[in-house]
Amino acid sequence: MLTELTGVAVQPNKSIVGRNAFAHEAGIHQDGIIKNRLTYEIITPTSVGVPETTLVLGKHSGRHALARKCEELGFEFSRQDLDRIYRRFTTLADQIKAVEDHHILAIINEERAEASAA
Repeated sequence: MLTELTGVAVQPNKSIVGRNAFAHEAGIHQDGIIKNRLTYEIITPTSVGVPETTLVLGKHSGRHALARKCEELGFEFSRQDLDRIYRRFTTLADQIKAVEDHHILAIINEERAEASAA
C-alpha cells in the first residue's frame, strides 16, 4: 500500500513493512515464530502486503527450524536421525549463505543412502 501511495518501492530490509521483516534466520527467532508467531510478529505479514512469513535456513538456524522444514518437505525424523541430518546441515550452512530445499533433500538422500549401506 505504501508503494502504491508514494510510487516508491519499500526497501526489503525496512522495519515492519519490508519483506525481510517477515524473513527470520536467527535460530532464536525461528524457534519463537514456530512456537508462537506473536513472539516476533505483532502484525500479520499480509496486513502490509507480504505474502507470508519465511524461515531462512542458514548457519544460525537450529534443529527446530530444520525439523519444521523437513516436515514441510514431507519427512519426519527421530531425534537421533535429525541430529545426524543437522550435523550435515550445519557443515553446509557454514559454507553457503542460505540452505535451500534442494540442499536439504540432498542431505536427506545422503543420510538415507549411508544408513541403508550400513
